[in-house]
Amino acid sequence: MKILIAEDDLIYAVQLEAMLSDLGYEIIGCVNTYQKAYDFLYASHVDLMLIDVVLMGSKNGLELADLVSSRNIPFILITAYDTPQIYEQVSKWNNVLYLVKPVHIHTLDSSIRILTKQSEIEPQFIRGTTRSEIISINEILYIEVDRNYTFVQTAKRRYAFKKSLSLIKQQLPLDRFLEIHRSFLVNKKFITKIDLEKSLVYVEGYMLPMSRRVKHDLIAKGIGKKF
Repeated sequence: MKILIAEDDLIYAVQLEAMLSDLGYEIIGCVNTYQKAYDFLYASHVDLMLIDVVLMGSKNGLELADLVSSRNIPFILITAYDTPQIYEQVSKWNNVLYLVKPVHIHTLDSSIRILTKQSEIEPQFIRGTTRSEIISINEILYIEVDRNYTFVQTAKRRYAFKKSLSLIKQQLPLDRFLEIHRSFLVNKKFITKIDLEKSLVYVEGYMLPMSRRVKHDLIAKGIGKKF
C-alpha cells in the first residue's frame, strides 16, 4: 500500500513516517502544502493519505481532503483540535477516518486496516451494451477518444464505447490515471517511459502523444526525470 503524508509539522511528519515504516507500509512522499500534494496525486498512484487539517500555504487540509475525496482515495484526517466544526466537515466525505493528535501507532494501524477493508472492492468499468461486458480498471492500459467513439485498450483487447470521455471518467478513480492529451488518458501503473524531448508517453509497448500543456506541466514539476 502506497501512502502519502500531508503534514506541516516536520517533527510530527517524521514520527508518522516512522510509525508507518514500523507497521510495514510504503511511504511514497511527505508534503506540507496543498499544491505539493496535488502534484503528487497528479503524477503518482496513491492508495491512502494522511492529511493534517493545518498545512502551509493558502489552502488547508480540509480543502485537500475535498480533492482527495473527489478522487475516491481513502484518507485519515489528523488534527490537534477536536471541534464540532471539523467533525461536521468530515461527515460529508466517504472513506475517511478522523484522528486527534497524538496518534498512537496501534490506532493508526487499525484505522488504515478499516479504510482498506472499506475500499477493497475493486471498482469495475462497465460497458454500456447488451452484452454488459465488464473491464477491470486494473487491466486498462489507456483510453483513447476518436471522433464519436471512446476506445479502452487492455493487454488482451480493445473495446469501443459510444460515450464521451467525460462520462467515462466519472466511473474511474482518476488518481490512477494521467490525462496526457485531450484524446488520451493513461493508467499510471503501466507507463514505462516518458520522453519529454519527443513529447511521447510509452505504455506497455504503445507509443502515445503528449500535449504541449502536459509536457510543460511535467517539465515544471520535474516528473519526467522519474521515468
